[in-house]
Amino acid sequence: MTLHITESGSPQAASHSRSRRRACIVLAVMSTCGLAALAWASFVQPLPRLIYNPSNSVAVGWYRLDPLQHQSDSSPLRLEVGRFVLTTLPPDAAILAAQRGYLPNHIPLLKRVGAVAPQHVCIVAGRVRIDGVPVATTLSADRVGRPLPSWQLCRRLEPGELFLLSTINPASFDSRYFGPVSASSVIGVAHPLWLETRR
Repeated sequence: MTLHITESGSPQAASHSRSRRRACIVLAVMSTCGLAALAWASFVQPLPRLIYNPSNSVAVGWYRLDPLQHQSDSSPLRLEVGRFVLTTLPPDAAILAAQRGYLPNHIPLLKRVGAVAPQHVCIVAGRVRIDGVPVATTLSADRVGRPLPSWQLCRRLEPGELFLLSTINPASFDSRYFGPVSASSVIGVAHPLWLETRR
């Protein structure tokens, strides 16, 4: 049996030393890049998300969601009439929606913004008017005959309030039945990407 002894100055030892140095440099560079990416991510706007809407309160299909920044030092997306927003329901409406199977608990809903402050919203005798213009009606019961809440309102929206209203589905569970929502409950603004055509 022959024992091979290599001296520290041999080509094999030098190659091993260079290989270790290279591995350390690669590890250091990768660690630095990872830390830089984490630091960068904490300073930039959140990335858009892709969501699917199966409900026909707004068009069924895929939407890009731009998350809202609710901090005062950022410039948030404007919440204006016609935009689609992903939002949480007010607590009482969320309970009713879950009990009746309109929307599972803790699932946000996608709705169109129908009015913003300082617009005047009036719901009287089953008619919804925004700034005096009739825009929708209310239903007294849902599709299986259960009574719907009657939300009577005739006032200007306060700053930070949104009135959510579907323009394509008269049976939509929206602000007609639970009132305005707070802009602070909005998760993001949704933009249609690919919409299904249902016949």
